[in-house]
Amino acid sequence: MIQEFSVKNFLSFREKQTISFLASTDKKNVNEVTFQPREGVKILKLLMVYGANASGKTNLILAIQALWVLMISSQANEDEKISQYRPFILDEGEPTEFEIIFWKGSIKYKYHVVFDESRILYERLMYTTESGILSDLYERSQKETIKFGSTIRELKAKDKQVFNTETLKNHTVLATLNKKNIQSPSVLVDLYIWIKNNVHGIGSYQNAYEIAELANRDKGVKNFLLEILKKADFNISDVHLVETTLSPQLITEIEKDVNVSNELKAKLLKPQKEILFFHNSDEKAFSIPYRMESAGTKAYFRLARLLLELGNEGTLVMEDELEDSLHYDLLLHFLETFLRTEIESQLIFATHSQMLLSEEWMLRRDMIVLVEKSKNSSSLLYKASDFGLHKNVSLLNAYKIGKLGAKPILGSTFINES
Repeated sequence: MIQEFSVKNFLSFREKQTISFLASTDKKNVNEVTFQPREGVKILKLLMVYGANASGKTNLILAIQALWVLMISSQANEDEKISQYRPFILDEGEPTEFEIIFWKGSIKYKYHVVFDESRILYERLMYTTESGILSDLYERSQKETIKFGSTIRELKAKDKQVFNTETLKNHTVLATLNKKNIQSPSVLVDLYIWIKNNVHGIGSYQNAYEIAELANRDKGVKNFLLEILKKADFNISDVHLVETTLSPQLITEIEKDVNVSNELKAKLLKPQKEILFFHNSDEKAFSIPYRMESAGTKAYFRLARLLLELGNEGTLVMEDELEDSLHYDLLLHFLETFLRTEIESQLIFATHSQMLLSEEWMLRRDMIVLVEKSKNSSSLLYKASDFGLHKNVSLLNAYKIGKLGAKPILGSTFINES
């Protein structure tokens, strides 16, 4: 789980911006919406990002996502550009900087990285040992050897040499584990595997056929997905993944067509997979192909898969416009289900759904991040809880009248046609 994240010179973030995921002193619903990796540390399980179009909402999600990808993505050769380098338009050539404090179970990590399009300029990874004190895992500066912390006793001199040889200038030390099977400290291996398996960026699980195939293989997964869909009032009783074939007459016509290449014929004649959703009615059950289902049904089928993933220990999911194609009540139902059932996972999403601001019975003000453009077009971050509004003041009304900022400044609706 993320405790704190900072970004500088990435997309619309020019100056350093920091956002905390720690819960404020507000005691409302604190047990339901937070997780305590250690006594006294309460981290929010949910963060919603608001702002006008082009303010930087999505860029904040992309920045968090870029950091995780950078940490574990290696390069084949040292001449490849670092794709995560996407600087502020007026600061091209200047380095990008990420800092993050996060928890994997009861272990706290702190990571700082500075890089440009061609090399990692500096990085440092720290973690808490059994004593609870932050200690270095490694530190690396440009053109210097990697300095491993004194707590990494299992790493021998020859292994350190392999790390220094295999860690190219354009990828991180941790990413070296992605390209070579080397003797590495278990704390690094565990961290690498956790990021690879438990951090999910924007648009994860978009392939409905992969979700259906998983459900087809695993009865427990299928039952979970069906339960979520049933509770969401989709009237879906079953999901089948079937193979469809063409009619004999059509097969014969394709085979005889001299204008169709053999390669294309093979593709056309190959059996296709189709997802069928089974529905109940007062008369009888019937099935509808996935492609003919509503956009909302398709969206929630994917969200049900995300809920399954969020049920894994310490999973992080990032989404953009989570409410897309969903009825507001269904969006609320999804968020409430997440908060009530998931313990150690975290969901971060950007949204335009202002009505969520009125759900203060469930969503606290420290869970709401606001993004606004400054006069130099750089994105600024702050929280709704920073304003110190009285608890009886409607957050939704305060946002609507502009007290919280992060709203578009619109011109007149009259158009001069001359």
